[in-house]
Amino acid sequence: MTPYDYNARTYHVATRDMVSTDLLQGIFPADRASWDNDPQFLGWPAHLQRLHATISEASARLVGGLEAVLDEPEGSAQEVMGLSGMNRLGLDLVGHVHAHHSFEDSNVLPGFLHRFPQLVQAIDLLENDHSFLDQALDQSELVFARLNGEGTSKATVAEALQQAEALKKDIASAHL
Repeated sequence: MTPYDYNARTYHVATRDMVSTDLLQGIFPADRASWDNDPQFLGWPAHLQRLHATISEASARLVGGLEAVLDEPEGSAQEVMGLSGMNRLGLDLVGHVHAHHSFEDSNVLPGFLHRFPQLVQAIDLLENDHSFLDQALDQSELVFARLNGEGTSKATVAEALQQAEALKKDIASAHL
């Protein structure tokens, strides 16, 4: 374990602006431009960057889609949710991110730590992010599930939008 307090504003995923330079400085033996060609990385950086980009794009699409639904007349919210796929996108995103974090926690992070023991602080930070984000994802799942029910209202969509914006901020900005 590292000496960092991951609940502190500097390190907690919900409150930090970026990962501090002291945490990042010199943690990798290769510069970022050469990661894909470094046999120690086994091609993982490009793969993970694609997955993270997909998560960010889906998160932004969910926010934009829910905003568009709120611009529609009140009585059409449920129909527009179904036609646009917004009634499923939130739950799909939550499921994908949960599975992705689980895979990272059980395979990727231990693998990087084995190859690069100097990553202990960065790995701890990511694992703590995942613990916090799992709670946010669970809360999001409850809110997004309400978008599939009969009589979806603009109030339900507005609540889902608020949750989607929080998730986008926590996942897309700070964690990724």
